[in-house]
Amino acid sequence: MLADIVKIHCLIHRANFPMSRTSRIVVCKEGAEEHVICNDFPHSGAWIYCCNCQTFIAWETRRTDISVKECPFCLSSLNPRLYACDRCAVTMLDFDDQTLQKHHAVLSWGMPQPACPGCHQFPSSTPKAHFCEMLQCNLATARSQCPFCQLTLEDLALNGTKSITAKLDAALIEAEAKAREAEERRILAEEAARKEIELRVKAERKMLEIEEKVTHQLMLSPVVVNGPQLKKREMELAQAIVAAEAKTLAEAEARVHEAEELRRQAEAAARMEAEMRAAAEQKATELAEMYHNNLLIPAQEAAKKSVKKDKVTIALLSAIATFLFLALVMLIITMFHLYYS
Repeated sequence: MLADIVKIHCLIHRANFPMSRTSRIVVCKEGAEEHVICNDFPHSGAWIYCCNCQTFIAWETRRTDISVKECPFCLSSLNPRLYACDRCAVTMLDFDDQTLQKHHAVLSWGMPQPACPGCHQFPSSTPKAHFCEMLQCNLATARSQCPFCQLTLEDLALNGTKSITAKLDAALIEAEAKAREAEERRILAEEAARKEIELRVKAERKMLEIEEKVTHQLMLSPVVVNGPQLKKREMELAQAIVAAEAKTLAEAEARVHEAEELRRQAEAAARMEAEMRAAAEQKATELAEMYHNNLLIPAQEAAKKSVKKDKVTIALLSAIATFLFLALVMLIITMFHLYYS
C-alpha cells in the first residue's frame, strides 16, 4: 500500500529510496556494499523529516556540510521551523511554501500538525521552543532535554523570566547611577557658580579699594608738576584702573558663564538619564508581556484548538466506520438472499 511506503534519504550516498514503514530496519543498498542505517525506525537513530518533500533524512549532527536551514534533498530554505518528537527519534523540519499541499507541518510556535510523521502521535505536553546551539535554529519539543544540544527545557520559562528581571534590574541600576552622577555634576556646577560670583564681588571690592588708595595718595602727595602733566597722569591712572577692572570683570563673567554652562549640561544629563530609566522600565515591561503572550497564551489556545480538532476527527472517523460497517452488513445480507434465491 502507498500509505506504508516512506521515502528515505541517505546522506552518505546522497541517494533516495523507498521503504515500507512496517519493516523497521532501514538498509541503504547504494554503493559497493549495503549498510544498515537504522534497526528500529523511527524510534532509533536521528531522523529529520522534511515536510516540503516528505522525506526522512538519516541525519548526522557532526557533519558540517549540511544544515537544517536548507533541506539537503529539495533545497527548501525559507523560514525553517523544527519540532523534535518526544515519542520517537524524528525531528520535523518545515519551510514556508504556499504552493505545496503538505501532509504534515510545524506551526509557527512549534506544534506538529496534525501529528508526528514518524510515530503518528501527539506530544505528551505543550512543546517549549528554544534556540538550539548545535543546529543554530529555533527548535520546539515536549522533551525535558533538547536531543541535539542537551539543554534542559523544564526551567526554560523560569530562566526566561529571571533573565528579563535581571536585565530590568541592571538597566534600573545603571540609570540610577547615571542619575546620581548627573546630580553630582549639577551640584558641583552650582558650587562653581557660587564661587565665581564671590570672586567677582571680591574683584569689584578690590578695584574700589585700589581706586580709593590711589586717589588718597594723589591728594596727599605734593604738587610738583604743572596742570597739564597732572591731568595726563590722572587720565593714565584712571585708564589703568578701568582696564584692570574690565579685565577682572571679564574673567569673572567668563567663569560665571562657564559654570552656568556646566549647570545646564548637568541638568540636561539628568533629564536624559531620567528618560533612559523610564525607557528601560517600559522596555522591560514590554519584554515581560511579550514573553508571557508568546509562550503561554498561544500554547494554551493551540492546545485547546488541537484537542477540539482531535475530537472532531475522532467523531468523523467513528461515523465513517459505522457507515462502512452497516454497508458491509447490508452487502452480506444481499449476497445471502441472492445465493438462496
